[in-house]
Amino acid sequence: RRQPDRPVLQGGERGEIDGNGKPQTEIKRKERIAMANNSTVFIVGFIIYIILMIFIGWLTSRGKSEGTDYLTGGRSLNILLIFGTIGATMIGTGSSMGAISNGFRSGWGGSTYGLGCCLALILIGVLFSKLRDYNFITMSEEAQFYFDGSSAVRKLTGVLTYVAEWIFIASSINGGAKYLQFLTGMDTLVSKVVCVLAFGLYVYVGGYLAVVWTDLIQLCILLVGFCAIIIKAIPAAGGWRAIEDAYVAAGDPGALTFYGLGSTGLMAAISLIIASALGEMGAPTFRTRIYTAKNAKTARNGYFLAAALTLAFSLVPSIIGMSAYTMATATNATNVLENPDFAFAYMATNVLAPALGLLLMIAGLSATLSSGDSDAISGATILMEDIYPLFNGGKRIPEEKMKNASRIAVIATLLLSFLVSLKADGVMAFINNVLGAMMPGMVLTLIIGRLWTKRVTAAADLASMIGGTCFGLAYLLVPGLTAVVDNAFSGPAIPCALLTTVICVAVTLCTKRSGLSEEQILNKVLEGRTDLSK
Repeated sequence: RRQPDRPVLQGGERGEIDGNGKPQTEIKRKERIAMANNSTVFIVGFIIYIILMIFIGWLTSRGKSEGTDYLTGGRSLNILLIFGTIGATMIGTGSSMGAISNGFRSGWGGSTYGLGCCLALILIGVLFSKLRDYNFITMSEEAQFYFDGSSAVRKLTGVLTYVAEWIFIASSINGGAKYLQFLTGMDTLVSKVVCVLAFGLYVYVGGYLAVVWTDLIQLCILLVGFCAIIIKAIPAAGGWRAIEDAYVAAGDPGALTFYGLGSTGLMAAISLIIASALGEMGAPTFRTRIYTAKNAKTARNGYFLAAALTLAFSLVPSIIGMSAYTMATATNATNVLENPDFAFAYMATNVLAPALGLLLMIAGLSATLSSGDSDAISGATILMEDIYPLFNGGKRIPEEKMKNASRIAVIATLLLSFLVSLKADGVMAFINNVLGAMMPGMVLTLIIGRLWTKRVTAAADLASMIGGTCFGLAYLLVPGLTAVVDNAFSGPAIPCALLTTVICVAVTLCTKRSGLSEEQILNKVLEGRTDLSK
């Protein structure tokens, strides 16, 4: 009579025996079945969710998105929609998935990114909300107004902001793909394609109004989902004492200090704050919120409310990340320990009951969608208003053809961003390095232009934007410079910002303006909307 097989105790093919006398292979087999079931439930829920977003996008934009309104939503958004779309965009890939992975690695350091974003929103509200009175559509028009009505400034800013949107959308694609990989086991390339299609469909259908209304709904889902997990996270990890013990045992008690400074170091924290603040201030989508608000007061108050929400929310990713680290360490969850970008999905599938887990998984993907959709419509606007005229003798597409052309622009923008995402890896490293390298040259120049409008010159804008951008590219492409900058400043944001400021001020002091009045310059900007060659 054949004897029953005995488990191999050395961890062979049949696995070790656990504390209850059950073979580990049996446990792992059940875990795989559970994960497969979770993946199926998530995919079904995700499909239903996307269909709902498409329907809402169609319903809210029906009859209201003809011509330029497809890109601007009629330029009359109330404070609820402004707050909702800004809030949903802020609690996006960087503030949720990326910051949770930072919290996983560096404890309270995961809140640093949110602090930088809060600072950015306050500064945008204070410095730029008045721009609503000028009826601009893109940041390039704003830059042209600051810098003496120069069409060269407008063209350069249009190109830089369009490239910036590729980076922002690629970051959202990368974050969503990481999420889908963990939950479904999708191939990296396939998960990125799915993520692009997810938010691209309803943006294509409804344009800007579809974006702001779905953002408002996604913000509600995000807040409910994150509140659900924050209540469960610390108890699931064994309590706050267990979290402290986990980081102390790992030799990283500094993660428990103020903003994790004992773990990350002061310079690294400052670098991330500056990179995130300048990155958000340079994001065209946040200027679009101003340009499309009902008035300047609505825009300003919407930004201040969103800043308060962002600051409060910034603590949440750290708590979730630290809880995930404690649980993953205790259970030896190697896939999460080796790739902290999976921490969010890990918590969703291990902390909550199935129904709440599904809600949180949808909330997590909402975070990436709410960032990606906003940048997609802003990128399409830049392509139609700033880039296309460069190749059409300065002429803009006629109003009656604008909607269909804008839909093509959405597709083109998403495709180019997808190609950029193929080079992206870690979410926070991508944001810190690429945005920290590319954004300061443009952002600091525009801030100086806003504060010194009657003195800055077109030559100063061109020199500082080109100089700052070239430094950023050198940082990304020259390993020797990368090593020096990283050792001294923990990233490119600080030196790039300083260099840009020095160039802009120095060239301004050495050059003169044309002598045009503010009214003449504004008229020139608005005339250029129909003929960029002027």
